[in-house]
Amino acid sequence: MRRRQFFTVIASALLSTSAQAQQAGGLRRVGVLFPGLLGEERERLIAEGISGELGTEKVNLVIRSAEGDSQLLSKYASEFADSRVDVILAVASGSLEAARRATQTIPIVALDLESDPIAAGAAQSLNRPGGNVTGVFFDAPEIASKWIQIIRELVPQIARAGLLYDLHLDQTQLKAGEISAHKVGIATLRLGIDQPDDFRRAFQSAVDAKVDAVLVHSSPIFVDRAAMIADLAREFRLPSIGLFPIYAKVGGLISYGPNNYDLMKQAGGIIGKILRGAKPAEFPIQRPIYVRFLINLGTAKHLNLTVPAPLSALADEIIE
Repeated sequence: MRRRQFFTVIASALLSTSAQAQQAGGLRRVGVLFPGLLGEERERLIAEGISGELGTEKVNLVIRSAEGDSQLLSKYASEFADSRVDVILAVASGSLEAARRATQTIPIVALDLESDPIAAGAAQSLNRPGGNVTGVFFDAPEIASKWIQIIRELVPQIARAGLLYDLHLDQTQLKAGEISAHKVGIATLRLGIDQPDDFRRAFQSAVDAKVDAVLVHSSPIFVDRAAMIADLAREFRLPSIGLFPIYAKVGGLISYGPNNYDLMKQAGGIIGKILRGAKPAEFPIQRPIYVRFLINLGTAKHLNLTVPAPLSALADEIIE
């Protein structure tokens, strides 16, 4: 379903109606391209990031949520290009690809935790992207290596790991997980997700293949279904680790990575800097500022796992 909302950023970043946005006439516009359903909380954080740079200047956020239909991303990106929005915020690799196909001139701020900007051709270097794309990208190899280290401490006998990933996104993060696992002798099984109904099938496939643990890679759609994924991991009695704190908070065994909601505010801040005159070609690509490590002890007990004391001591939060 097509979804359009206009977000007016004042100091308090209040949501306006479509009629109010139309009355705002000459305000600068930021197109937001999201593969799932963006939601009010993400909208608010983007708006806060922008207003932190622009103060009281008003800006319209034009939201396009594809709601899981990846084919809509290209359509919405073309609409942004045709209407000449001032900046495009592209969330996830599929949105970035669609935005780059649509325009080579409108500044694009990416929030992409799946792809490598240089390998994908979006940037010439991290310090000086050189084109119309900048934003927040992820150091996938570093996080993948840490995931494998953590899961081996919890499941010392691990011989095979299942890699749960979104088929519609870039596979850089997935491949980093495979490389890190193979380096320490752990075999891997790809568990690709095309539609939400695929999650149960994927976990059943993992059990049938005698997988010892599951690595849940990032996807905006996975975030919105974090509780479902955590419940399935518990039901199938599979230790699992996810990227975002929300995963452990809703029942996943482990999460290690940035707070995905904080990243929305970080991306909003970059948009504000672009609107103030920074050029994406010269604006260095950023990494997530903070990484958090959470352990859900309740899930560990459910899986009959003992969390080593040194590992617990490293956690930012223990969920009882």
